[in-house]
Amino acid sequence: MKTIAQFAIRRRWLVIVGWLVVIVGAQGIAGAMGGAAYKDTFSLPHTESATVAKLLTAAGMDNQNGAAGTVVLKNKSGAFTAAPAQLQPALAKLCTSGDHVALISTPWQSIDCSRGAAAKAGNPQLLNSARGSTTALAVITWENNHYDAKLFDNVYDSLKGLDSPSLQVEFTGNAFAGIGQSQGSGGSVFIGFAAALIILALVFRTVAATVLPLASAVVALVGGLGVIYILTHAINVSNITPYLAELMVIGVGVDYALFIVTRHRRNLRRGMPVSESIVSAINTSGRAVLFAGTTVCIAILGLIALGVSFFNGMAVATALAVGFTMAASLTLLPALLSLFGLKVLTRKHRAAVRAGDYLTDQQVGFWARWSEFVAKNRLVVGVIAAAVMVALAVPFFSIQLGASDQGSDPKSSTTRVGYDLIKSDFGVGYNSALEAVVSGPGAADKAFLRRVSTAISETPGVDRSSLVTSPLNKDIAFVSFKTTTSPQSHKTYTLVRHLRSDVLPPLSNGTPTHIYTYGETAINVDFAKVLARKLPVFIAVVVGLSFLLLLLAFRSLVVPLTAAVMNLLAAAGSFGLLVAIFQYGWGSEALGGGPGGPIDAWIPVMLFAILFGLSMDYQVFLVSRMHEEWVHTKDNKRSVTVGQAETGGIITAAALIMIAVFLGFLVSPGRQIKIFGLGLASAVFLDAFILRTMLVPSLMHIIGKANWFYPRWLDRVTPRVSVEPPDDHDGPPAGSTPQTPPPHETVNA
Repeated sequence: MKTIAQFAIRRRWLVIVGWLVVIVGAQGIAGAMGGAAYKDTFSLPHTESATVAKLLTAAGMDNQNGAAGTVVLKNKSGAFTAAPAQLQPALAKLCTSGDHVALISTPWQSIDCSRGAAAKAGNPQLLNSARGSTTALAVITWENNHYDAKLFDNVYDSLKGLDSPSLQVEFTGNAFAGIGQSQGSGGSVFIGFAAALIILALVFRTVAATVLPLASAVVALVGGLGVIYILTHAINVSNITPYLAELMVIGVGVDYALFIVTRHRRNLRRGMPVSESIVSAINTSGRAVLFAGTTVCIAILGLIALGVSFFNGMAVATALAVGFTMAASLTLLPALLSLFGLKVLTRKHRAAVRAGDYLTDQQVGFWARWSEFVAKNRLVVGVIAAAVMVALAVPFFSIQLGASDQGSDPKSSTTRVGYDLIKSDFGVGYNSALEAVVSGPGAADKAFLRRVSTAISETPGVDRSSLVTSPLNKDIAFVSFKTTTSPQSHKTYTLVRHLRSDVLPPLSNGTPTHIYTYGETAINVDFAKVLARKLPVFIAVVVGLSFLLLLLAFRSLVVPLTAAVMNLLAAAGSFGLLVAIFQYGWGSEALGGGPGGPIDAWIPVMLFAILFGLSMDYQVFLVSRMHEEWVHTKDNKRSVTVGQAETGGIITAAALIMIAVFLGFLVSPGRQIKIFGLGLASAVFLDAFILRTMLVPSLMHIIGKANWFYPRWLDRVTPRVSVEPPDDHDGPPAGSTPQTPPPHETVNA
């Protein structure tokens, strides 16, 4: 680390120009490639959904498995007597638009684009004649291998012009998720940076120290996003990825720079020359940044082990963004610090340093008093903090994993309006499309298909009037049906499980025919099942790896064990709040997250990976200072008290910045991003203000010297990894002879 810092100082202009070249090059190449090309891929190996997808592919029926969206047509003048004059030509053009539309189905006509736009009879069920025939639906299905947001946007742009004073046109369904809503997260990024600027200004009270962490984060963000845009052309990356990358880069980028700048300022106030101070800061706090950032990357990349393709590109891109953040903090930041010299200090502190009035080791201020209070009242503080965390975690045990439907979208969005129109005119369950897929000889047996239809229709929760049998070929047939409950309802999920386990198997047992339950809700059930099954293993791997890293860094068994438990508590408390707000609906509408519904199955997994890594930031920063004091004094009480007193202020300031950044994403349009942002913000708040400032130090006071117990045999066989080198000193002891800064540093100051 010393070598990196010394190079950045000695060749600072080369480093600065190098980063500018990286930014311009990445953004330029991405622009030349047409910008980002986000694609959502979704596969669930060893599930019924995956089996059906393979069957359809093998039978040459990929079009039955493509992304689908629904255009909702509302006749404002009364009942439909015929198709709107402008509708059919507009739909026919989609087949030749190059947007890979495969099938179009309306009440009046169906079009198979794969057969030269051949038209056939429409589907009468797409017009609800029982309710006055004022609402009609047009279902558009894309080719299976073209799940591309740009294609969906193009179709939306082509058809939204049909809206007129007499015809209301809305868009809903998975393909149109988020369509027409404010895209991007510019507002969220602005809020995050504005909050960071205010907090940094209050903490540092000088322009240079305030601007440098933000400059480092901006460079990492712009460069990282440019590389992610390029990456989208090489691998499948979800369109939610830039939100996550911005969340991570702004949050951890400012925090990492904050840790280093704070250490540098303290070194200067203790009499170190500028260059030596920067090197010391990178070699101490920089090591902690490298350690914590690497843990974040490892945790995020661990998502690939889940075997769900949806996570792969997202994990790689987000880890890449965090990697850019670490690189900027360890190279660009020291180069910039060397340019500003003593200007990172306030005028008062600069004058004190020049006069040889250095900072002493005596701890003063709020955090010194608080650390002494925790030491004296460790049992009471520990019990209160633990009780708060347990209480917040209670709702987590009733979490319902699934996928929120478009009834949870903002009320003004076209997807929510379209969803509500269907709900009002066709019934709440019409948005839930399910099929029993019959594979084998039974697909051509009309009597067998009737038995399947009868069994399904007699199952509680199924809309009997909605059943339609559609033989696709001699080996595959669909029995399509709707439910009486919404797609995200727990009752709908229970119905799918009941059909798979109790209703359909007896019809095909002992025969060569197989019956599978398929459709959007069935896929969501499989997704939740896969993640619920693999989540414990994933958590165990991430926690175990973090335990080993901390064990090597601090040569202790208790410290990594405490860290693991604390990080799990932070996750449980955050998840509990999310369940209470977004699942129970306690304030969800006020946040723009719609009524209460299930927590999207991917969110807890991704959240855990990220927040576990973020929690390591504060744990490493806190305990590394305690460990440094322990190495010198072997006094546990002093080590814990001094460590908390010196790091409490910076940890909470860093947490406030990260919380503000994450809360900024509540203004983003998607419910998932709102859940994600609030989940991370609440986890950081609980971690910094309850766990690291109350529970962790109180436990370490209670445990005593056993905190640092490390068996000799284990010490001999494990490699040494230093986070805070014990031989690095922050500056001369109080009262020592002042050190004169080198000439170029005096000029810069």
